Amino acid sequence: MRIAAVDVGSNSIHLVVVEADAMGGQHVLAREKAMVRLARGEATTGEIGPAAFRAGLEALAQMAKVIRGFECGTVMACGTAALRDAKNAQAFVLEAESLGIPIQVISGEEEARLIHQAVSHAIPFPPEPVALVDIGGGSTELTWVLAGRVAASISLPWGLQRLADAAQTADPPSAHDLKRLRRMIRKILKQARKDLPTELPEPTLILGTSGTLEDLAKGSAEGRAFTAQQLRAYALKLWRTDAQQRIDRLGVDPKRAEVLHVGAIWALSLMEWLGTPPLRHLPVGLREGMIWEALRHGGAAIPPLADRRRASVEQLAARLDPDPGHSRHVARLADQLFIALQPHFELGDTERQWLAFAARLHDIGFSISGKGHHKHGEYLVRNATLPGFWPEEVDLLAQVVRFHRGKAPHHAKHEAFRALAPWHRQVVRKLAALVRGADALDRRRRQAVRGLSVELDDRTLRVRLEAVGDVEAEMEAFRDKGALLGTLLDRRIEVAVS
Repeated sequence: MRIAAVDVGSNSIHLVVVEADAMGGQHVLAREKAMVRLARGEATTGEIGPAAFRAGLEALAQMAKVIRGFECGTVMACGTAALRDAKNAQAFVLEAESLGIPIQVISGEEEARLIHQAVSHAIPFPPEPVALVDIGGGSTELTWVLAGRVAASISLPWGLQRLADAAQTADPPSAHDLKRLRRMIRKILKQARKDLPTELPEPTLILGTSGTLEDLAKGSAEGRAFTAQQLRAYALKLWRTDAQQRIDRLGVDPKRAEVLHVGAIWALSLMEWLGTPPLRHLPVGLREGMIWEALRHGGAAIPPLADRRRASVEQLAARLDPDPGHSRHVARLADQLFIALQPHFELGDTERQWLAFAARLHDIGFSISGKGHHKHGEYLVRNATLPGFWPEEVDLLAQVVRFHRGKAPHHAKHEAFRALAPWHRQVVRKLAALVRGADALDRRRRQAVRGLSVELDDRTLRVRLEAVGDVEAEMEAFRDKGALLGTLLDRRIEVAVS
């Protein structure tokens, strides 16, 4: 079978076409790359800029020709941070679909999972602890691996282009620019530590993917594995030159010359944060992970059709949900929260579907008993027949239902939650927080809260409600049940009627 995988990244768009046999053997037929920088300027405008929008579609049109030429039976396309966050991302996705490339926007956690899949097929993991690091244009994924098993994973909503846009360094950059960037990165990594298990194995090696780390490897160690000391010396050269001098004197790719000095400090900070192990660059990434994912499911590009999945959830809810009006309303409010918070939670299309399904099923445990209905609901979802879902998806939905109330999920305290893959634990925490908040906003099951809007600043999550009548009970419930949202966003919560 012939499989095409398109990685629509925040910096570059990559295509790989492979011929795969029944045993998983692969022969690469074509590779294409276009650096279009979809994320450039997005941090300030909130949109993909017109030039990048056009360049991205032109690149996809060319790749679509290649795919048609090879008559690929399976075409997969994944969009990452730029398409998770840009206000005009949907317009880009629709244009791409008209070209014959249907893009699925994926979460940061899914990125990390697919990158791990690519690396695990590229090399054998050593018995010692290692960390996988992928620096994209809009996000950075880190995964800790011990003796071949994943111990933890996290997606940070900061990549090379997003950091460069936020830092706004001079050309050439100044000492003040460096100090400000370092301060920004310390704050990012301090927050990231809160989302990780307290005890993690300190890696003896970093396995790095992505073009940014490839360029840093070329500059600091002529393409070989490099140490923090070697990267520090190269970073100093980058910071002492302007963009044109980086091209002329240091041989930096012209399309990365404006921002690579920021990438060097980000990579160096991550190496220091991980204990300064050496870093080895690997020439694999998301697109190779997508290929292996397709082969894992017999060549299928995506899970079974959404209509089939939705029907199986509705059939289960029709039998067991005592108040479908409430559940559907919670699903609508949860979706509004999802859309408002997507740039901060870095979730994708699949997670939005999971949220809708979990919200629809969150109260089915009442069919057994009102007391502990969230635990009964977990049992019912886990043991139900849900055609169209992979087994790991059923486990994930069961955990979102379980934690839509009660204590927040904790890997050390909850066995079924601990059994999930680390990237899915992160997703469960986010989706459960959204269902908790939405459920609170229909506390008295009157659908009095008709809609909501969200504002965030550095300290506060403000939720403004469109409501009919008195909703003081719902507001008070949101302040209580929204605590997990506040924890995940590291912000205090304010709620009011607009």
